[in-house]
Parts: sequence; structure tokens; C-alpha cells
Amino acid sequence: MRTAVRLKGLQLYAYHGLIAEERSLGQRFIFDVSCQLSEVCSHDDDQLQHSVGYDTLAEGISNISASEKFNTLEALAEAIARLLLFRHAAIESIDVSVTKHSPPMPFISEAASVEVSLGRAEMSRAS
Repeated sequence: MRTAVRLKGLQLYAYHGLIAEERSLGQRFIFDVSCQLSEVCSHDDDQLQHSVGYDTLAEGISNISASEKFNTLEALAEAIARLLLFRHAAIESIDVSVTKHSPPMPFISEAASVEVSLGRAEMSRAS
């Protein structure tokens, strides 16, 4: 049985971007995460320690977002993916999406987003 744990629409205020004003004034970011779990027994024993809690995903995202000012959404999303894979052995692969509303550019756009996908096997090869 395959299990995915998802967290959608986590909103955090942060200071990421290439433009100085973005890094000093900050803005709202929206995070979506989908974790494909390795085979876990939480379905059988109904115990959270065999899965991944939504609150721990949100806490990890918040910690990374607050720990550093990233220039690109790509770097921010990858840092989140790596941290969550490192912290949670049950996660086999992860997709992280970061969205910025009203991106600063000379065009009208509701939002800009980036999604990265990282698997545990890829992470161990890169180490």
C-alpha cells in the first residue's frame, strides 16, 4: 500500500527574493508539500510515530523559511525538501511547491511558483 501525506496552503510571512525590497519588507508565501511514504504500518496499528505528522511538516517548513533569506524559490523549496527527507525516515520522496503572490515584475500575474521533487535515493547519491 502506498501512502501520501500532504500539507496544502501553509501561509508564512518571509523575506525571500532577489529584490532588496522583498528581502527587507517581506511578503506572504504559500507552501504545498506532498510526501510519498515508504511502506508504513500506521494503517495497521494506528500510531502516528509510524507516519509523518502534518504539524511536524509545517514546523520544518517554517524553520527553514525563517532561518535564511533565499534569493530564489528553487533554493528555498530544495532546502525544505532536503530537511524534511533528513528528519523523517518514513518519507521516500517529496514534492515541495512555493508560491509568491504578485511577483515583482513588469507584468500582471496572480502568482509565481516553483515545485521541486526529491527522492531519498537522489539525496543519498548527492551526499
